[in-house]
Amino acid sequence: MRKTAVNTSVAVRALIEVSIVPQKDVGFDNVAQRIYEFPEVKSCYLVSGGYDLLVIVEGNNIQTVADFVAAKLSSMPNVRQTATHFLLRKYKEEGQILKQPRHERRQNISY
Repeated sequence: MRKTAVNTSVAVRALIEVSIVPQKDVGFDNVAQRIYEFPEVKSCYLVSGGYDLLVIVEGNNIQTVADFVAAKLSSMPNVRQTATHFLLRKYKEEGQILKQPRHERRQNISY
């Protein structure tokens, strides 16, 4: 049996837009609750626009997040559609600027 090291840091965060079918008499609440109870889900918001929920998911790598979307989220009853956006770089978070932009000087090109 092979042992694998446990990665305690989160390597990937994704924003997932979710379109759902609201349920009679409860609207979005029951579906949202089933979604936010998954341990991969860090935040879940009802939003306006083309989608109904914005779900923030964290995983060790892109594949674990993709597996979560395919196996758990997209296959749920009342989930119509999802759109996953992986965060590639953070510039500012919670009001805190994380990295100052580098001002690189470009080389002039002449013909």
